[in-house]
Parts: sequence; C-alpha cells; structure tokens
Amino acid sequence: MNELKRRWLWVALGTVMALSLLWELVPRSDASARLNRLPVSGFHLFSRDIPLNKVEEDIYHGANVRKRLYQAGHEKFILLAIDGTNDRHAVHDPTYCFLGGGWKVGTDRTLPIPGGVARLLDLTKNGGNVEIMFWISDNRTRHGSALRAWWQSTLRRLTFGLSGEEPVIFILQPLPGTTVNWDDIRVEFPAVFEI
Repeated sequence: MNELKRRWLWVALGTVMALSLLWELVPRSDASARLNRLPVSGFHLFSRDIPLNKVEEDIYHGANVRKRLYQAGHEKFILLAIDGTNDRHAVHDPTYCFLGGGWKVGTDRTLPIPGGVARLLDLTKNGGNVEIMFWISDNRTRHGSALRAWWQSTLRRLTFGLSGEEPVIFILQPLPGTTVNWDDIRVEFPAVFEI
C-alpha cells in the first residue's frame, strides 16, 4: 500500500471517530415533555401513578416510563408510556414480551385511532385471555410497527433530531379480569392520542 492511500485511510478513520464522538456528545431532546402532557385528571378522567414491577424495571432501566391506572368514563385500564431516547431497545413490539411471559397471541389486528392506527392483540394464557392495545407515536403519526419506530429513531439520531420527535410507545391493557371497550377510550380519553 502506498503512502498516499495510508494517509487517506488515517484521515477517514479519524473523521469517523470524530463524528462518532460528536454524535454521542450532542445532547438529544427526549420525549419527557410529551409524557408529562399525559393528563392526570379531567372531565370523566381520573388516574394515579403505579410503580413498575421488577420485570418492567429490568426491561426499561434506561428509558423514561410512565405507568398509570386510569379511569376514563366507565373504562378502567393501565397505561404504560415509554420514551426510548436513552434506551432505543425499550421501544419494541410488546408481542415479544408477552410471548416471553407465556402468553399466546390469538389475533393481531389494527384499529383506527386519531393520527393513524393502533394494534389490538388478543392474548391467552392458562385459560385466561386479555386484549391489549398499543401504538407508537412520533407526535405526528401513530402506528404499530416496531421496525418503523426503529427507523424513525435511527434517522432522528443521524439528523441530530431534525427529522422529527422521538417515537414513544403507548400500551393500554385492562385491569386483570376485566375488559375495555376501546371505542369508549377514543371518546373519553382523546388526549392520549395527541401525544
């Protein structure tokens, strides 16, 4: 290898290292302001924060998480909102966690929500079943694709935040032994679809 090629390789290596360091040092805004906009109470709306369980603490240790018990109208459910700015792996398809917990997915379908679609999963385990709803939001669109969220987050990091806001995942599940009318949630709790 001649001397000129060697110098260009060193310049290229130095440039990549400098850009990598810059990429890590440039602060990225997180979605905590958006999560703080989650209403605590309102007309026909009540809530209280609940602590993460041990498994959730392990999974979401680097993420910004809100977990609340809500009552919207007659519907009671638990909302888990996860901002993965500091831990991109925290925003993932929750199907993997449910499968790992021994649940089986019966059906996986979409439900129109303001700004996009949510996914509804029918899960069964030990003779019991539950239906959960989740979506991922970048504050413009809502969808149920973990791959799309990964791409949005990667593009955001590459553009230093100029491509849009950090994707946040919202997971809603009924209290154990109960069901939720998801259409009522859209009527009684519209603010959750605006974050």
